[in-house]
Amino acid sequence: MEPRKCCERYVSFLKQVRAKNKPQGIKHEIRDYKKRMRIIPTAVTFIIVFSLIATLSYYIVSYYYGNSKPTNETNGPSENNLPRAALIDALCSNYPNEEFTKSLNKTLQDSGFKVDIYQGAQVTVDFLKNLKSGYKLIILRMHSALSTNNELYFFTAEPYSVGKYTQEQYFQLVKEAYAREDSPPVFAVNWGFIKRCMTEKFNGTLVIAMGCEGACDPHAIKEILDQGATGYVSWTGPVSLSHSDKATLFLVRTLYLEKLLIAEAVEKTNDQIGKDPDFHSTLEYHLS
Repeated sequence: MEPRKCCERYVSFLKQVRAKNKPQGIKHEIRDYKKRMRIIPTAVTFIIVFSLIATLSYYIVSYYYGNSKPTNETNGPSENNLPRAALIDALCSNYPNEEFTKSLNKTLQDSGFKVDIYQGAQVTVDFLKNLKSGYKLIILRMHSALSTNNELYFFTAEPYSVGKYTQEQYFQLVKEAYAREDSPPVFAVNWGFIKRCMTEKFNGTLVIAMGCEGACDPHAIKEILDQGATGYVSWTGPVSLSHSDKATLFLVRTLYLEKLLIAEAVEKTNDQIGKDPDFHSTLEYHLS
């Protein structure tokens, strides 16, 4: 090969090598940067659109299935929207009155209430502690009596035990109580129990206490009202259960079917049903 051609080929080879190793320059780097930056917003846009589609699909499916669920409702509001009433009947086991329960339940349902009925052995100290809030009316068909220091006690249906509710017994919130001298003892609760263990259980509630001397302890009345009750109705002294049943039914009808105010309903009940024939007790009301 001629020396000149060999030299030319070598020079061409060097130029190719240098061209491959030559820096690309700032313009090329800017062009690559812009290309990368265009990819980022595209990816972000894709993620946002995908998220919106997924969210919209979720709500469409939820709406469809939510409106496709079978329901027992026909006309009128659902049970969850009805005002609630509770009959707490600790006397049901020993002194049942099915006619009272049926009549009370019907009157309240006709007045638009959803009624919960708790009877007999259900009515324990723990039950009172865990009583649901939100009732517009609570009727206590329970024995009640004043202690030797004039504290009102509401009798549960729970048999008394020395080793149970020891803390509550120590602080004198509960005690053993006897409906009669020959009756087995049960747990009974006082105003201190209402204050410490039934906080805000009576928010917006009218409480009707059907037992004896329910209106004779200002501390108990105050605590029930302090726990949110709108009103409290009970007896000024001892009362027979049959008279209390009769008067309570009349009072509830007057309140919720005739729509009288508490003061008017109590006055009408005392006039129409009268005093207890044996003990001459009458109903008395207190408002918050």
